[in-house]
Amino acid sequence: MILNRRYRGKIEKIPLPVQAGTLTYNGKTQSPAWSGYDAAKMTMGGVVSGINAGTFTATFTPKRGYCWQDGSRDAKNVTWRIGKANGSLVLSTTSISLDNSAKTGTITVTRAGNGAITAISSNTSVATVSVSGTTVTVTAVGSGSAVITVKVAEGTNYSAPASKTVNVTVALANVFGVCWNMNSGSTALTRLSPSNDPNGLVSVNIATIPSPAVGTGAGSSPFDNYSPWKGMEEYNIDNNGVVSYKQGQDGFSRATNDTVVYIPTFYYRILDSDGKRYFYISDKEINGFTKHPGSNKYVGRYEGIMQKWNTTVLGSHTADTVSVNGTRKTMRGLANFNGAKVKRGILDYVTWCAIWLLYLVEFADWNSQAKIGQGIVRASAAQKTGGTDTMSYHTGRAAGTDGQTAVQYRHIENLWGNVSEWIDGINFGNGEIYICTDPAKYADDISTGTGYIHIGSEIKSNGWIKSLGLSPAAPYAFFPSAVGGSDGSYISDYCYYNPDWRVLRVGGDWNGMLFAGLFCFDANCTSSNSYSDVGARLLFHPGSWTVGTT
Repeated sequence: MILNRRYRGKIEKIPLPVQAGTLTYNGKTQSPAWSGYDAAKMTMGGVVSGINAGTFTATFTPKRGYCWQDGSRDAKNVTWRIGKANGSLVLSTTSISLDNSAKTGTITVTRAGNGAITAISSNTSVATVSVSGTTVTVTAVGSGSAVITVKVAEGTNYSAPASKTVNVTVALANVFGVCWNMNSGSTALTRLSPSNDPNGLVSVNIATIPSPAVGTGAGSSPFDNYSPWKGMEEYNIDNNGVVSYKQGQDGFSRATNDTVVYIPTFYYRILDSDGKRYFYISDKEINGFTKHPGSNKYVGRYEGIMQKWNTTVLGSHTADTVSVNGTRKTMRGLANFNGAKVKRGILDYVTWCAIWLLYLVEFADWNSQAKIGQGIVRASAAQKTGGTDTMSYHTGRAAGTDGQTAVQYRHIENLWGNVSEWIDGINFGNGEIYICTDPAKYADDISTGTGYIHIGSEIKSNGWIKSLGLSPAAPYAFFPSAVGGSDGSYISDYCYYNPDWRVLRVGGDWNGMLFAGLFCFDANCTSSNSYSDVGARLLFHPGSWTVGTT
C-alpha cells in the first residue's frame, strides 16, 4: 500500500499576478503581460488571450512548495482587459441643399466598428432625418436651414467618437392656388390647401383672408409673407430703367421721380378638369410650372401723366393730371420718348395678365370692386393721381365715399376706375385674338408673322362675362368666351366687342359704376380712337431693346 506523505519542506509565499500595462484592441490576438508571474512557481490557465475588447479571466495555481500570500494554495482567478480603440466618424458631406427637384439627400457614415448610428435635426419643420445602416436620409419639409447632428455610440471594440454636423439648406417652392367652378354663378373661388388640392400642387395652407384697408386704417393679408406678393414694392426709376430708390430710402419721391411697382418673377400653372379651372402660382421654378411672361416688370404706380419737365413724355408721378386723348400708338410713343432710352413702354397684355392672376390667387374672387373698392366710378371727371398716397397699407381704397375714391392693389393705384387704360401687345381681328410678348414688336392692327401669335377667339357680343377661354399657346391669357352673367355673378365685369381690327382697353372710367373693375375688357376701340376717359400706364421692361413704335 502506498501512503500519502505531507510535504515537509519550506513553503514560499508568492504574490498573485496582475496584468502589467494595457492592451488596446487592434484586431489581432493579444495576450497580457503579467506582473508577478513566475512559471517556475505557478501554473496559468483559463483565458490567457483574446481579440475583442473586454474583460477576461485567467487562473493561477501555486506549484508544490508555494502558496499565496494568504497561505492558500487554491487556484485563483485574475481578470485582465483589452481596452476599446478610439472611435472614428467620417461623413460624406458637410452640407446639403434641397429643393423641389431634390427633396431628399443622403449622408454616408463611415465609422470604425459597429457602434449604433443616430441622427437628429435641429429644425424638424425644415428637415427630418432617418437612419438605415450607414446611410442617413435627410428629407425636406419646409424652406429654411437646419443642422443635422450625426452620432456614433461606442461599439464592441471602439469608443464613441465625437459627433459631427451637416448644414442643410432647404429652398422649397411655395405654391398657392384657387379653384374656379365654372358652372357656378358665384364670383368666389375656392382657396386650395395641401389637403384639398386634387392636383397635389399647393404647398402652403392659407388660413386667413386678406383684409384691405380703408383710408389710413390697417389692412392685412397672409400673402404679405410670401413672394411674389411681398416683393411688390415701390421704386423710383430713371429714364434708362435704372432703379434709383426704394420707398423708405432717402431720396425716394413720388412727386419728382417716376414711381413704379415691381412685379417679381413668378411661375404659374392653369389647368381645367371636370368643369373647374385651377389657377396656381409658385415662387420658384418647379416641374409643370412656367415663368409668367408678365413678371419681372416695373409697372407705373400711377396712371400715366405728362412729365412736369417735358410735356411729351409719359411718366408716373403723384398729384398730377392723368394724360388722356391719345391713341394707343401715341401713348406708346410718349412712353418710349427716346429710342436710346430702351426700356419704357405702356402697360402690356402679359403684364396685365400677371397682375390679375396675382390678385385672383390672393383674393379668390372675381369681384375686385366688392373685395377692394369700387374705385373712382361715380364721378363727373377724372381725378389727379395720388389719391391713395395717404394710405399706409398697400391695398384698399382711400377714405371717403366708395365709388368716388381711388383704390390700389399692392401699391398700384386705380387699376380700375378713373380712366380706362390702353393695353399694348394685343390686337383683335374680327374677334380673333393676337398677342405678342416682345415689346420691340408691339404694333397695331397686325396678326401673326410679326411677333404676334393667335391665341383664340373672343366672344362676339357685349355682356357680363360668364366664361373665359383657355389658350394652349398662352394659358395665362384672359379673354372672355361667353357672356350672360351679371354685375354680381360669374366674372362680374363687362366685356365689349366690335368686329374688324380693334385694340384693348381695360378697367373702366370715372362714370363706369359697376361696369368697371379689374377684369373689365373693352375690345371695342380701333387703333385710331382716342378718348377723354382713356389713358395709359407706364411700364419698364428690364432688357436692352427698343420698344416698338409702329
